[in-house]
Amino acid sequence: MVDVSAQVSSALSEELDVPSGEIAPEKTLEELGVDSVAAVELGDVLQQRLGIRIGEDELNTQNTVAQVISVITGKVGAEHSGN
Repeated sequence: MVDVSAQVSSALSEELDVPSGEIAPEKTLEELGVDSVAAVELGDVLQQRLGIRIGEDELNTQNTVAQVISVITGKVGAEHSGN
């Protein structure tokens, strides 16, 4: 099974040049410097890494790292179950 939390943290760290130690589930995306453009770019990276489909504005509606992980986990689960 894919470690979605690690993938999201890694993508945030690489895309935003934020040390991975600063990325915690309770952190807001705003605190990490994610704006609407960065959210789209993050979605693109996660789509490529995980082989899932993320709507262009889907991550813009998530406020925390934990919420992003939750959405991505659901998508990964759906992809692996054949939905």
